[in-house]
Order: sequence, then C-alpha cells, then structure tokens
Amino acid sequence: MVGGIKMLPDRVAALIVRNKRLLLITGYDEKFYWTPGGKIEGKESHETCLKRELYSELNIKVTSFKHYLTVMLPNQIKGGMQKNHYYLVQYNGKIKPKQEITKTIWYSKQNFLDKDISVSEGFVNKVIPKLIEYNYL
Repeated sequence: MVGGIKMLPDRVAALIVRNKRLLLITGYDEKFYWTPGGKIEGKESHETCLKRELYSELNIKVTSFKHYLTVMLPNQIKGGMQKNHYYLVQYNGKIKPKQEITKTIWYSKQNFLDKDISVSEGFVNKVIPKLIEYNYL
C-alpha cells in the first residue's frame, strides 16, 4: 500500500496493431476489453513475460517488441494501481484464445470515437489517445 492505495505487481502488455486496429482481449464474465499481457513473475524480464503471456493467452510467438509507454493505471479486475509497461509487438502464428481468454477483437479509432466497445478505463483514457496521436490507430 502506498498512501492507502493497493499497489499491484508490474504488468507487461502487448500493443499488437494490424491495419490501424489494436488487438484487445477479454475473459470470462468480464464486461470490458484490455491488452494481452500479464504480471511479471519473480525476476523475469519484460521480454520473457511478454513471450510467456502471449503464448499462454493467444498461442502466438513474439518475433520483435519495442517499448512504447510505461504508465500507472487502475486495475479494474483486481482493484488497486499497477505500473503497465506497453510494447509494440510483432508475432508469428494464428491467434487462438487460450486459458482465461474467451474473445479477441480488433479495435479501431472509430470504436474509440463511437465508444461502442467497453475498454479498461485507464487504458482507454491514457494509452489509446497516444496511439491515435501517433497514427497507430
């Protein structure tokens, strides 16, 4: 806890963009989407975490990644604040949701403008506008 706020372990997440659309995922009984990725386990590197999470969640292999942004955001599922490390990621393989992931979507700038798809609050307010500003979406 920091100043009464629950602090969660750091999270590493993939920004997978194709044709100006961003891959987002959701899981069982969740009412919103988020980026693929997960918390760092032990002393693993960001690269190891990304590779592990993307393979276990989506059955894909990371071929390249580049740091894009690190930002503190609320975690709507677990409660508390979490440092999120976002990476632009290229991959090999066909996306196939696994484990707790039940659905994927390709999210566009128009989805953002229309607010027609529910996306995790901090991400939609802090990260998506930057992706639009730099013409990724």
